[in-house]
Amino acid sequence: MRAPDGSVRPLWTGVAALLDGPGLAALRSRRADTERLLADEGVAYRPPGADEPQAWQLDPLPLVLDGAEWTALARGIAQRAELADRLLADLYGPRTLLDRGLLPLELVDGHPGYLHNWRRPAGPARRELFLSGVELGRGPDGWTVLADRVQAPSGAGYAMAGRRVVSRALAGLHRRSGIRRLRPFFDAMRTGLPAAAPPGIDEPRVVLLHPGPDSETAYEQALLSSLLGIALVRGSELTVRGGRLWQHSLGGLDPVDVVLRRLDARWCDPLDLRPDSVLGVPGLVEAARVGTVSVLNGLGSEVLENPGLVPYLPGLCRALLGEDLQLPGPATWWCGDPAGRSHVLTHLAELVVAPIARELAEPVHGAELSAAERGELAARIAAEPHLWTAHVPPALSTAPVLDGDGVGARPVAVRTFAVASGSGWEVLDGGLGLVGEAGGVLAKDVWIVGEPAPPRPDRVAPSIAPSTPPLSPRVADDLFWLGRYAERAEAVARLLRAVDDRWADVVASPDRAVLVAMPTLLRAVAAVTGSGHSSLARRTDEMAAELRSLLCDRDRPGSLAFAVHRMTRAAQAVREQLSGDTWLVLGRLDTALAAVGESSERDALDEVLQGLLAWWGIVADSLVRDAGWHLLAAGRRVERAQQVVALLRAALVTSPRGAPGRLVSETVLIATESVITHRRRHPQDAAAGRGVATVLELLLTDTENPRAVAFQLAGLADDLARLPGRPPAAMATATGRLAALDVHQLSTRVADGSRPALDAALAGLEKALAELADEIAATHFAAALMPRPYDPLAGTA
Repeated sequence: MRAPDGSVRPLWTGVAALLDGPGLAALRSRRADTERLLADEGVAYRPPGADEPQAWQLDPLPLVLDGAEWTALARGIAQRAELADRLLADLYGPRTLLDRGLLPLELVDGHPGYLHNWRRPAGPARRELFLSGVELGRGPDGWTVLADRVQAPSGAGYAMAGRRVVSRALAGLHRRSGIRRLRPFFDAMRTGLPAAAPPGIDEPRVVLLHPGPDSETAYEQALLSSLLGIALVRGSELTVRGGRLWQHSLGGLDPVDVVLRRLDARWCDPLDLRPDSVLGVPGLVEAARVGTVSVLNGLGSEVLENPGLVPYLPGLCRALLGEDLQLPGPATWWCGDPAGRSHVLTHLAELVVAPIARELAEPVHGAELSAAERGELAARIAAEPHLWTAHVPPALSTAPVLDGDGVGARPVAVRTFAVASGSGWEVLDGGLGLVGEAGGVLAKDVWIVGEPAPPRPDRVAPSIAPSTPPLSPRVADDLFWLGRYAERAEAVARLLRAVDDRWADVVASPDRAVLVAMPTLLRAVAAVTGSGHSSLARRTDEMAAELRSLLCDRDRPGSLAFAVHRMTRAAQAVREQLSGDTWLVLGRLDTALAAVGESSERDALDEVLQGLLAWWGIVADSLVRDAGWHLLAAGRRVERAQQVVALLRAALVTSPRGAPGRLVSETVLIATESVITHRRRHPQDAAAGRGVATVLELLLTDTENPRAVAFQLAGLADDLARLPGRPPAAMATATGRLAALDVHQLSTRVADGSRPALDAALAGLEKALAELADEIAATHFAAALMPRPYDPLAGTA
């Protein structure tokens, strides 16, 4: 931000004004706004080894760079990407660079990222690199390349997410600054993917292969899927048959022509690469080698992340491109070269020593080691010199960062990207600013201002998928359960709220009818939530603790928090299918439950219910009525029917007589959002027996009440009719059982006051609904068998 004389550089005057004017409280407010917006957007990252995703760390202060300077940098970034593509083509093709001695053989073949079975047969040249990432730092001598990221580069999606958040947190400054847009880069990606398909494909089908929702960058993978309009798939959803790659879908198998991978190469094929991988697709390597599918980036690209290549890049650039390398790396020595090894061992205390592959060891600064530790390191280098490199640690420029004490100056690097576009490269006008923090990395939005972006050619993105993209069994399963958990959360929230209100009446002014009704209501809560707590008497403190546990104990199956968590997990698994606004609601559900203690249980239940209703409204208004929608709706209908039947059985089979019984019936109607309809239809209903009959009629057989089982089964039949395959046979069983019900007969009590006929009828209906759910799963969610790790000793003595 500041020039050597301490003055503010012109491009930074807007940021400097923010820092000089509002004061510390206002700056903290900016940071709080940023954190809230990130939570609303669901922007998350799962650090290695973490059980749950964590909020993405983003500094609201941008990193501002000059447009003219960036335009020159972009030429060097594009050159570096082209060099990497040409280098890969040679290393996996004729290997002329090795034959000419421009690269040492050990540096390539000795790198664990060089995949010998990725060697291509002779034929037309094909692009090996589609997306290139590069980390840059600015020091006293200008810009330096700190690292190349070409294996499966991550970060472009987080750059877009950061821009969305910072543009709102600093809305006024963002509008005034004339910042270059990020969207053209993603437009180039969308255009370039189908262009990379094998020859002769008129309408290529493109997928994004990822490890799954537990991946470190699962959020970004789903965001890219949405930005690019391509399916997000796991290895279990793909299969190789007849030498081609196919995607499992509800209708059978659909061909796949281009794979944009976010799965590290060695996990992509258990047949040719890691035999213990259950994430990849057996046969993918061979299908890609023979050219029936394009895998981007090429599976052998990790070898270029070898820092031992750095001292050879200038010569390789002249050999392959006929140009001088525009962006240098730091002064680097490969220890496999005797001269390089001698220099490293002599200057060990001054250098950062790193292995040629990150998996081998962590980089270490020699100055941070004791003399004994440096001696041990020197011995390791001498024993296996080809595995080690060393470089001069870069001195990075600093940028302002908001921290707990105000504003601090921190060293900053930039990760940016280039994507293949036609015969050249499109460089992202921005990227991720990276600030090292204790326990992680703090990101910054990178603003390119001043000189406008160079003119770009008009791009018309070709169609990359049929008008109705296939829905895989895995996505179908997740959508079905998303609907189920959303409905389960709503049902539990409504029931807990209704029973909590009754309990509040007991505490405030004990009434005999309420006291008699409470044991039945507690049994209903226990049955519906599966909590197993059904004691007929509770002290006030025990009851309050039990309701709080059922409200916010996420580890307790049957609790509201458990259902909300499972709903969120299911949504994360199909994030690319959902509107971005859904995350605004989901994030606030967790916030409401976490705030219990600061607010009352009743307030939390109200907020969760409002959120669930808002979430469903967003989903209903944003999803097209394709197979995915009908499966989501089917899950919701099955769950609602099951919840209603379970509640009726638990509450009405042994409900007390008289006023307490009527109170139980009214609570059931409140919990099912049907009390107003019942009062309107039966204003003079006073007889307890008749009251139960009308409740059963309204919640079981009424085809006009959206809360009734009959209404849900009718809608479910329509949803299932719109899916491929025959309707489940269990549907006829469930509808038949429902049609045979006589609500007046079922409401009749026997001598002990219970309703055994109602119990038997509802038990039969519960069983039929469970069988229906199982048949839907067996029909539509029968995923491909997961690959098993290859064991060459299996079956031997």
